[in-house]
Amino acid sequence: MGKSSLVNKLLGEDRIIVSHIPHTTREPQDITVTYENFSITFIDTAGLSRQGQKAARREKFKNTLEKLSIDKSLRALDKADIALLVIDSLEPIGNQEQKIVDAILARNLSLIIIANKWDGVKNRDTKKFSNYIYSHLPFITWAPIHYCSALTGEKVNKIFDLILKINEARNIEVSDNALSYFLKQALKKHRPPKGKFAKTPHLYNFKQTRTDPPVFSLQIGAKETLQTSYVKYITNGLRAKFKFFGTPISIWIEKSKKVHGQNDIE
Repeated sequence: MGKSSLVNKLLGEDRIIVSHIPHTTREPQDITVTYENFSITFIDTAGLSRQGQKAARREKFKNTLEKLSIDKSLRALDKADIALLVIDSLEPIGNQEQKIVDAILARNLSLIIIANKWDGVKNRDTKKFSNYIYSHLPFITWAPIHYCSALTGEKVNKIFDLILKINEARNIEVSDNALSYFLKQALKKHRPPKGKFAKTPHLYNFKQTRTDPPVFSLQIGAKETLQTSYVKYITNGLRAKFKFFGTPISIWIEKSKKVHGQNDIE
């Protein structure tokens, strides 16, 4: 039982045809339900099989139907806000999951990792299994992992609550004053490393520019650089401080026209 079975269990009825043969879903299907007065639309898409991905890399498709279904699935992501990455708890994580994650990240979508078939796992150690998932998909350690079973229905309905929680997080607005205080505390705890000219960058004017998903801007001096590791440090701090649960955060680094002195960090 895979994605389609999971959606049927969420809906409480068999709205999608289910087969024991993997990758039988060809056309994305939109299904809208109401939960806690919120309207949620699920898009059941075709999975990306290993065969299809190998063919894609060679740009020679032995199965035209599968190519079309993959293209439609990727286009369906363009309509989504939150992606539910359904993985089989009984199978190893491979290239197909990594390809899907790449597509999700490219579209800046929020994400829930659904570990399905959890009922079939003998040693149900969620901490160990989570470490395994994140070690193979290291760029989405901010995404929650939900363990459930489409077969038994175990914890399937809790996916709705996760969706609403992430939707709320996507729309969090942080005031300029709160961001200014946050930046000062972050700098106090860990100063940014010096750039290639042995100059500590000056960070200021930290603002949120949009929501859904959250995007921020941060200014540095005209001749300064800010290492990616420090941007990640700021991003992780934002996520923890302001509860940006299960959603990507973008920080745009802007260079001002002003050249700051070495000791100008605020």
